[in-house]
Amino acid sequence: MRPPVDSDKSARAVADAVVLKADDGARGANPYYWHRTQDPLAGVMDAVESCGDAELSAAVAALDADPGSAAHWERARGLAKAAIDDPGRKTEELTRAALDLVRRSRLGYHVGSAYDRTATESGDWKRWEAARATGGSAEPLAQVVITFRNRSQDEYRSRNLAACLRSLADQSVDRADYQVTVVEADDEPRWRELAEKYADEHIFAPHDGPFNKCWATNVGVVNSARPAPLVCVLDADALVDKDFIARNVARFDLDGSGGFMPFRDLSYLDEPASVRAIADRCVTGRAEADPDRLRAFRVHRAPGMCVWLRRDVFDAVGGMDERFEGWGREDLDFVLRVQLATAFDQYADPMLHLYHPSSALLNDGQTVNAHIPLLSWQPEGAIGRIDRYRD
Repeated sequence: MRPPVDSDKSARAVADAVVLKADDGARGANPYYWHRTQDPLAGVMDAVESCGDAELSAAVAALDADPGSAAHWERARGLAKAAIDDPGRKTEELTRAALDLVRRSRLGYHVGSAYDRTATESGDWKRWEAARATGGSAEPLAQVVITFRNRSQDEYRSRNLAACLRSLADQSVDRADYQVTVVEADDEPRWRELAEKYADEHIFAPHDGPFNKCWATNVGVVNSARPAPLVCVLDADALVDKDFIARNVARFDLDGSGGFMPFRDLSYLDEPASVRAIADRCVTGRAEADPDRLRAFRVHRAPGMCVWLRRDVFDAVGGMDERFEGWGREDLDFVLRVQLATAFDQYADPMLHLYHPSSALLNDGQTVNAHIPLLSWQPEGAIGRIDRYRD
């Protein structure tokens, strides 16, 4: 016996498919997963055309032309649901295609009921008051390591770093209980002043070649002035909630816990939603951004962004694989090696990625690091050497 059709789920998938196919933000969230989702997306579009509903087809066309419109998305969703719920309509193919997309795609979509796409960046983040830690003599409970580089003319990444650090400074635990380390890997320390407004330490790692997150992460862990028994590898575009540190440190109280990812779905916010989220968290001081005000592309089971693990586990796996340069697979490799080394959990906390223009590229559907075999990192010497690129 087949389960009854969930028309709400199917209708959302129809509307989501239009946005995922038409909006460049979906590709930017994860080019590799977007590339692999094209067949099920095309299946939904073909099914819409085949069901012969002129009103639904018109709504889909309007959404395709303006995928950022919450009103167009809601109209397409509503008409798809009405068609699926009507027993006199032949929508089996549409339902089947929609559910196939939900099952197979690593990309999803969210638009809140209070989303306002007119929100614009004001630049106020440059005038935020400093919130640097006073430091402490005792060993911190955890170290948060953030790697960074920004040479572009736009300031999205620098704004995101400021918001990330400010949200980390506003936590429900004592500020001395955790160490925030920013590692700037570049040919010169362009953003030291910004980092030092909020972080405990700024480490400059000289390197003028392609950005190497893995090496920079290792630099931050092994060269910190205040090492900790727990390590959080956090993306500079993350906006975390007020209980982020307390909740995740407490998870290591579970017997045998060696590492985890605190989220299942990673939400890549668009530009207006990022402005709203930053205002909620960093200006008005809300404990978390209001999801009703957000619009995001969701990457299901994203392999990176935020990984927590014990320091001894980090050392046992040799840190991150320093052969990876540029974007692609470095986070996946690290998580896989940690999973082999210890008990590894995954939780379902909200996780927000702030907007910046995408720099990720594919070569024939593959990332630039596809030639490096996963799970093959065997460091021949010390990891995290600051002078790695000066030899």
